[in-house]
Amino acid sequence: MDTKKPVWVPRDTEETNVAKFIDRVNHIHNLNLKTYHDLHSWSVNSTRIFWREVYDFLQLAPAEHHGEAQQGLDQHEISSLFPPTTFFPSEVFNIAEIMLRRDEDDDVAIHFAREGVAGIENVTWSSLKERTRKVQNAMIKSGVGKGDVVTAIISNSVDAIVIALATLSLGAIWSSSACDLGTAGIVDRYSQVEPKLIFADDGYIYAGKEIALEERIVEWSHRLGKATKSLKNVIVIPYCGLRLDISRVYHGRTFQDFLKQDSGAAMSYTMVPFSHPGFILYSSGTTGTPKCIVHSSGGVAIKVKTDMTLQHDVRKSDVVFQYTTTSWVMWVLNFVSLSCAKSMLLYDGSPYSPTPTVLLELAEQIGVSIFGTSPRYMSDLKGRGIIPKQFGLSNLRVVTSTGSSLSPELYDWFYSHAFNPEIQLISMSGGTDISGCFLGGTPLLPVYAGEIQAKALGMAVDVFDASKAEPTSIETSGNAGELVCTKPFPSQPSAFMGSGGQEKYRSSYFERFGTEVWCQGDFVQRQTNTGGFIMLGRSDGVLNPSGVRFGSSEIYAVTETIPEIQDSICVGQKRDVDIDERVILFVILKPGQTLTPSLRSTIRKAIQQQRSPKHVPKFIFEVNDIPYTVNGKKCEINVKHIVNGRKVVAGATVANPNALELYEQYKSLPVEEARIKPSNSKL
Repeated sequence: MDTKKPVWVPRDTEETNVAKFIDRVNHIHNLNLKTYHDLHSWSVNSTRIFWREVYDFLQLAPAEHHGEAQQGLDQHEISSLFPPTTFFPSEVFNIAEIMLRRDEDDDVAIHFAREGVAGIENVTWSSLKERTRKVQNAMIKSGVGKGDVVTAIISNSVDAIVIALATLSLGAIWSSSACDLGTAGIVDRYSQVEPKLIFADDGYIYAGKEIALEERIVEWSHRLGKATKSLKNVIVIPYCGLRLDISRVYHGRTFQDFLKQDSGAAMSYTMVPFSHPGFILYSSGTTGTPKCIVHSSGGVAIKVKTDMTLQHDVRKSDVVFQYTTTSWVMWVLNFVSLSCAKSMLLYDGSPYSPTPTVLLELAEQIGVSIFGTSPRYMSDLKGRGIIPKQFGLSNLRVVTSTGSSLSPELYDWFYSHAFNPEIQLISMSGGTDISGCFLGGTPLLPVYAGEIQAKALGMAVDVFDASKAEPTSIETSGNAGELVCTKPFPSQPSAFMGSGGQEKYRSSYFERFGTEVWCQGDFVQRQTNTGGFIMLGRSDGVLNPSGVRFGSSEIYAVTETIPEIQDSICVGQKRDVDIDERVILFVILKPGQTLTPSLRSTIRKAIQQQRSPKHVPKFIFEVNDIPYTVNGKKCEINVKHIVNGRKVVAGATVANPNALELYEQYKSLPVEEARIKPSNSKL
């Protein structure tokens, strides 16, 4: 019998977008779908019909083509996962046209706030369209056209949105990175994609520091000039208003000079096939050169808008916010979400500067109703004793969380102390690979602490036995296994760009169970009593002592309850000399705390009581830093490789690569813990 109580329950469900969608498909197809699970089952068993209905419901056809899509949509086949199916082969559209298809010209589209700059810049829809038109015309004069690549090393700014819209309006392909990416990371990415234009901010501000980028721009521009055949111009944006010698930049132009090419022509849209490439995103690259993942503009549009509209219930009256940088897939999701909402709050800078409550203050001031964040941000608020509801947040309806697992402890803090209990907290899991979610939220089901509510619509998610080579579903057993998807979906990558791209694509997702099963590489468990899912970590980071497999998130859920611990990272060690894998837990302690034998015993006892004896770490060590990616994910695989004696070259997306040096001493760890001294070195 189910004894677990929900922390949130649905209300007023008839007003939700997904309820209206259910009514629509019931009427059109003479169905009797009543629940979210009914809808999901239909969505994966009638894949072609489901995505056609979503296409129409979201009004993805060009404004002048409404009503012409049915024949082509009805005839197309949904065939294979790899090579990927071509969805809507007879349809043409333009994602920029969809996003700028607004009549409310005088209404605010973007509320832009920057660290280090007072006030909020309110950009109306008419202003956004005009700025996009000017950049589009300048791009045309620069020779940009359908299929060309435009890249940017740029802040999370209005300029980034404008330049992306202009790029996509021409049928060109957009790719962006954040300003904190180093020269090697920029060259690794953009040397593979042959950009025609590169835009770059002259500097950025983060955590109270202004960082000038002239020397970095000069270095990477000349290296890319030699490494590519296509680069015509590097255009420098005066984001911080810094003095910069443009003559030092390879084929350099100022943004002002670039915009002088505006001919005054009206805004136009190049119609492209639904499957036409629109975005290039990048794998994490924490252990080497990142893979260049090409997404179709149609796939991104339909998947993001489905997640936003039907999963998160974003409405045309909503003000949305997502904390992100331009390097992360969440920037793309945030970008497209502008087409679903009334307006967005855009923020560039540290979430803790000038004060750790800056995002909460802005959310109340602007009236944010959908607030996108991460477990790390919420954990930081909790650790600082900040109570978000004290800032009002009167319009807030949904908080979304992604980037890592959201622990039961944080759910408890969210609903017991931090936020209005009527707000829905949505944890989701997906990735750069699919530009959206495999698992996510819904306004139609309860929320249970520590769980992701449901499978995303249209995604044939299953849990396969990780110990077997052949595809074997164990989802209903409640046992942990591999997160897989067994049917095609429109936001699959079109391709991997660069040398050996197709083989990299195949090996990334289809090596484990074959080309008919997408294997995401995540370890997951479905809860039989609630139907929700618990993310247990990356499959290649799964812990396996004595043959008992479990995810690192199970350990973190315990360490987060121990008041002396500030942060932790947990990995497995099984070198050639080891008979069995052993679990190593590294902890950062709060100021004034020491890892005494008593505290070690407390940690072990808590893990044993809350998990099992097999979960208890063999070793617990204190460190002063834990490596993270720039997107806030723990670099477990890097640390695991190091303690197992493998050579690790940190990729450009590791935010604090020097932290990895702390773990080198543990690769020679003997059986006896006393032989190694805990690291107390400062970085």
